[in-house]
Amino acid sequence: MELDISWEEDSVAEDEQNKIAKLLRTGIQKALLEGGGQDDAEIGLVLTNDESIHLLNKTYRGIDSPTDVLSFALREKGEGEPEIYFSPQSDKDMKERVEYSLEEIIDEEDQDLDEYEADNFEEYEEDDDDLSYCDTTLGDIVISVERARSQAIAYGHSFAREIVYLAVHGTLHLLGYDHGSEEDSSVMRRLEEQVMDQLSLLR
Repeated sequence: MELDISWEEDSVAEDEQNKIAKLLRTGIQKALLEGGGQDDAEIGLVLTNDESIHLLNKTYRGIDSPTDVLSFALREKGEGEPEIYFSPQSDKDMKERVEYSLEEIIDEEDQDLDEYEADNFEEYEEDDDDLSYCDTTLGDIVISVERARSQAIAYGHSFAREIVYLAVHGTLHLLGYDHGSEEDSSVMRRLEEQVMDQLSLLR
């Protein structure tokens, strides 16, 4: 797993940031495992303030208030949008698709394969790399540090526990889990608690 953590909120001391970052990395990794995600997933995590997350919430969800966590899934497909992500089975399969596509182009233009220069193949190989990157990038999670701190106080547990819980919650959203119905909420909550139990970050 590749996790890029960005601290935009400056109220947390650097040594505490480092401790929490380790817990966040472990928590997100375990959430990926419990939720059926990929081991090589790439996730961006932004730790910000109420003002910034308020703006994001208003812009992208139409809700004019701050929230605790937002997830921006790159694989999320809106209604009527085309499917743009796919998972090639292997590099060999992809190369075969590329070669087949080139042959189709050549047949249409009545040209021989030998007339195509090597750099044409290099362009397609670069596209292959781009597709592999898209396939492993899940998206971004944004957490309000201010909201996490206030909720930790309200719930009577540690700040670390609350912020890691929000990261786990956000990761499951990136994997496609939701809480729109009672059944979905129950599944998501069970996975969250499994991860938090493994981390020994209890309520």
